[in-house]
Amino acid sequence: MKPMKNTMQQRLQDANTAPGKNAAQNDPEFEALVDEISALVQQGKLPDGFDLEAAAKDPELTELMHEYGAEAGIRIYAAEQRAEEAENNAMERVSARVRERGQLPKSTRGGSAAPAATNYRGMSTEAFRSLMQQMKKTARDGGKTRL
Repeated sequence: MKPMKNTMQQRLQDANTAPGKNAAQNDPEFEALVDEISALVQQGKLPDGFDLEAAAKDPELTELMHEYGAEAGIRIYAAEQRAEEAENNAMERVSARVRERGQLPKSTRGGSAAPAATNYRGMSTEAFRSLMQQMKKTARDGGKTRL
């Protein structure tokens, strides 16, 4: 694993040598922020599972670090990301439950469940023969059969 401070300093130097980036090189606030982030990385004080490279692309992180300092800004940003992820997971769970409930049969009567209509076309041959035998037996016994 490469030392993070050297990698960050190299990236900053590369960025500073690009045209129009000379202003960042002379900005003491920016340099102090980079030093503070480097110290946090070396001390292992970044939140668990925090991806600094991905987070650095988000301007919200930069605003938080300028307002609260690097350590507090990173913690606030990580907490906001976890909260957003938890909210998205909760919404997915709710949506899944709604879909599941939508697939359940619904009662057409207020107090009792309506019987499902028999699908005679989708019945197997054996099930249809059994049904026919049951209907014949009911007719022999004097009962009425409703289809």
